[in-house]
Amino acid sequence: IVIPLLNQRDTWLRQCVLSVLRQTVPAEVVVVCSPRTCAKNWGTLRALEKQSRRLRTCAQKGDGFAAAINQGFRKAKGGRIGLLLSDDWLRPDAIEKCLACDGDIVSTGFTCFAGNGVEEFDSLSSDPRCTVYHDLATLEEKAFYLTHFFLFRAAKIVEAGGLDESIGDAPGIDDYDFIWTLLEHGARVSIIEERLYCYRDHKGQRLTLRAPAEQEGNLVRILTKHGIRPEEQEEILRRHSAWFGKPLHRVLTDAQ
Repeated sequence: IVIPLLNQRDTWLRQCVLSVLRQTVPAEVVVVCSPRTCAKNWGTLRALEKQSRRLRTCAQKGDGFAAAINQGFRKAKGGRIGLLLSDDWLRPDAIEKCLACDGDIVSTGFTCFAGNGVEEFDSLSSDPRCTVYHDLATLEEKAFYLTHFFLFRAAKIVEAGGLDESIGDAPGIDDYDFIWTLLEHGARVSIIEERLYCYRDHKGQRLTLRAPAEQEGNLVRILTKHGIRPEEQEEILRRHSAWFGKPLHRVLTDAQ
């Protein structure tokens, strides 16, 4: 499981890493630390490394979210590689259930938690359905529908070339553009209709909380890359833009 790390609250980082090390099946963890990762985070990881040989930490070469994930993909040794963000954590049996599926992309639902990691926002949680996914007409819609937790077949990651580092640190670079690219390469999809990923909805550092104008510009680059004509981009931008710059629960509160 690859975890890209910029800076994170140590309690959240510890929960994230331990959620992998304590899975019902053994799993390797690769944490890729940014050049800007703080000393406290490094200390937390070093302490956890003493508890398990399945945790490997490395300093990122270069900078950027996509580059960190790609470096982690290259360092991972398994035939399946998962992606976990340092704010979040996994249900104890997430990997075991995903390994039972044969897809190049295995996607699950998620539970949305408040920043305290206890209070659940049920109306913002994801309950994926295979029937809904297969009825979607376009690859863009399918990529938008699939959510963390993701477990990928390593060979398909190599075939697709990993994440596109030229786009920059755009929201969706890992769970929209990359999924779209994999689908363009014929990736087979398996969906587990359970919430196996735990998403922490907070007001701190997340790509989705960047300035809305920056996010819109990045999304246009993604759409253009995938051949979406300018006249077709407006509806997709409208669908995404409600979430730009705000935690999910804030968007819901404003809508009400």
